[in-house]
Amino acid sequence: MDFHLVERIDPPSPQEFAARYVKRSRPVILKHAIDDWPAMTRWTTAYFKDRFGHREVPAIRSTGGALYDRKAGLDYDRIRLADYVDLLDAGTPHDLYVVFRVHEVMPELFEDIIRPPYCSDVPWSRSRFWFAGPDTKGVFHRDLPENLYAQISGHKRFVLLDRRLTRMVYRHSVWSGVPNYSPVDAEAPNLAAHPRFRDAPLLLAELDPGDLFYIPSLWWHQAHSVDASLSINLWWVRGANVAVAKAAELFMRLRKLSL
Repeated sequence: MDFHLVERIDPPSPQEFAARYVKRSRPVILKHAIDDWPAMTRWTTAYFKDRFGHREVPAIRSTGGALYDRKAGLDYDRIRLADYVDLLDAGTPHDLYVVFRVHEVMPELFEDIIRPPYCSDVPWSRSRFWFAGPDTKGVFHRDLPENLYAQISGHKRFVLLDRRLTRMVYRHSVWSGVPNYSPVDAEAPNLAAHPRFRDAPLLLAELDPGDLFYIPSLWWHQAHSVDASLSINLWWVRGANVAVAKAAELFMRLRKLSL
């Protein structure tokens, strides 16, 4: 597959960011945007083991190479964080990917970040934490909110596709267990099964520690941890989309979706 690289820039003013990127639905990497976050120095495997090691946290389990079932959703397990750190530090092969909603599981993590000026005054926001071992790949999916993805340690690679090209991704039904997912592996697509994806104009974003990556609303994206990595993202919406985001959360709760 051929990829075009996502633009990398110094952090712009909030006004420039909104005008050039949010309003135009245009991905961008803001380099060194989070260098002043306490998380950049605090978030090590030792820190998580010492402070939170006794806690059980959700972890996505890969079953037979698949992270989810199209009817049931993601396959979540639970693991003590100290045990997960031990797996990573020992280089022990495993099939777990620690992912959780920060405000529900570990709100103390917000003490270690500084909310960027691009979303500091929003009426609705959510956050998710990502702790992955080397060569861990996510699924190709999209999210309604705007997204600022902060890479704390390690390196990640994202493949993206414009929201206007949803017809190319063979998205799962809205009534499935994964209504915002695609069965396509964007890095290594099965073009016999998904021929429309052959000509998809994909973007590639390569994240270094300290990068803040803007993923526009409803853009398709797939993450791949190149090495062991720690990340946290900040979702937000403004205006009429606040009601839509709240309705989407209610829809997920009522249907008991595991996403």
